[in-house]
Amino acid sequence: MLRILSIVLLVTASLGASAARSAEPGLGVKQRLSDTPVLRGEFEQEKSLQGFRHPLLSKGDFLLARKRGVVWNTRSPFASSIVLTRERLSTRQADGSRRDLLAKGDSPAVRTANALLMALLGGNVSALSQQFVLKETLLPEGAWTLELVPKPGGLQKVFRRIELQGNRQVRRVQLEEVSGDRTTIRFLNLRETPGVLDPREARQFD
Repeated sequence: MLRILSIVLLVTASLGASAARSAEPGLGVKQRLSDTPVLRGEFEQEKSLQGFRHPLLSKGDFLLARKRGVVWNTRSPFASSIVLTRERLSTRQADGSRRDLLAKGDSPAVRTANALLMALLGGNVSALSQQFVLKETLLPEGAWTLELVPKPGGLQKVFRRIELQGNRQVRRVQLEEVSGDRTTIRFLNLRETPGVLDPREARQFD
């Protein structure tokens, strides 16, 4: 996940303000998604690399607070944390040490890049439509699929397509890179309550 975040930050650093929005692309998906302020859950990530027979597997848990950011805790094969807010991208190691990879003062594009990443993880359809051409498929029982094809620009040099699947929440993300590498992330045991951060959770964003 850190590699993907870093790539997106680099390619969006050269992008200016996003283009004007089209007439509500992905409206059907947007209507099915929950806008809960806080979402907790677990993830399983599978990374398939060109030239490698077996995929790289990792597992962990995450915390998404729409007004604060995302905490991405990898538990296996080794422990590490990524904290993504609208102001910075940082990592926290098992010993508690933190390293800021990018902060607001480092680049005027940080807010734009971080907003894009949070939109991907949180299923913010309106924000995603600014950088991607969207194609939605609405399925029975509230399920849906949303295909994202990058618009001309930096992201098009990295990603061939991205596919989101879900219902009330994003349940699966698949990123297909131009290089042929593929990352699949599945979200499990999602919890929308309580709708506020407890003190321990809030401290993770400090």
